[in-house]
Amino acid sequence: MVGAATALGLAQMGFNVLVVEKNVPSVEWTEQQPYQLRVSALTRASENILKNLGAWQGIAKRRYHAFTSMRVWDEVNPGEVIFSAAEMDEPNLGYTVENDVIQAALWEQLQAHDKISLCLNESLADVKLYADYAEVIIGETTWQTPLLIGADGAFSKVRELAGIAVEEHSYQQCAVVGCVKTELSHEDACWQRYTANGPFAYLAMSDNVSSIAWYLPEDKKQWALELDDKAFANELEKASGFRLGQVLEVSQRGAFPLVRRHAKHYVLPHLALVGDAAHTIHPQAGQGVNLGLLDAAALVETLSQARQQGKSWGRQSVLRKYERWRRGDNAIVQRSMEGFDWLFKQDSEIKQQIRKPFLSLANRMTWVKNWLMGQALNGREALPNLAKRD
Repeated sequence: MVGAATALGLAQMGFNVLVVEKNVPSVEWTEQQPYQLRVSALTRASENILKNLGAWQGIAKRRYHAFTSMRVWDEVNPGEVIFSAAEMDEPNLGYTVENDVIQAALWEQLQAHDKISLCLNESLADVKLYADYAEVIIGETTWQTPLLIGADGAFSKVRELAGIAVEEHSYQQCAVVGCVKTELSHEDACWQRYTANGPFAYLAMSDNVSSIAWYLPEDKKQWALELDDKAFANELEKASGFRLGQVLEVSQRGAFPLVRRHAKHYVLPHLALVGDAAHTIHPQAGQGVNLGLLDAAALVETLSQARQQGKSWGRQSVLRKYERWRRGDNAIVQRSMEGFDWLFKQDSEIKQQIRKPFLSLANRMTWVKNWLMGQALNGREALPNLAKRD
């Protein structure tokens, strides 16, 4: 998603872009298509980026769902925090969209753009960085480019071949994901409950369908995946505190480990990293793809400004502006998510006592809630132009 957004943004600014993609996404779509495993909660800034790239229409014609509130509580203490779009005078707090839908909508635009060439079903073999260009070997072909952008995910080969080190921290947790149908309506809300095992979330999709994010200790991953559908549904009901009643249907499920990663450098001469290639985050607040799309928008703006000023836009001195723009913000969000995880982890009587008045008090502090939600919805730093409304 982030790589496609970066390529489109650069092409729109007049750059010639070669996209190397090993696994070509499908753009085919039917209304009966089953819900996919991986879902993103898109912020207003991400919505604006996708609209400005021309991809939002492709999302809207497929499938998306606006959520208008978020409800957060824990299983030990009474009270909950409710974030409401109405309180903020906003139409919604964001959209839940399947990752495959976002990718397909971006890919449609990418395929049609005359500034973008595609190198499909190929893998990166080697990268060499020189004073004036990067050399990239793809299959049997060698390319020279002013800039190589690594948008190849958490296990980035670009990052590895460039020799960029990564700070890693395992949360010793996994996320079990999938879609379910519940007895009660989700009320266009995202529900998050903190349990002894970790957070559990329902993300509103359509009617009574929600995407789940069930965070468990790593050693429970196989147990969760091997439960039969009835037992799995029963465990989800308990993890959610029966907030949406019975789980009537469950779909395919999957699980992945949770690891924080942060590249020591986002840029080198003639190389830049974006999205998960540069950073991964605890997904409990759904910020991962939103941070990546902001990376894409910031890099596009940095490069286009440098070119307008007649600068050699692949030089590290130019690319450092992008790194300064995004690295600090990404680190703050990473640590903030860890702070929430630490506070709500039920491993200490002292923390339980701290939380007891916290939820009710926080729910009454409307201005604080609205400020926090505004930061999440619209971004914390100076927004790139692509992330702004027209």
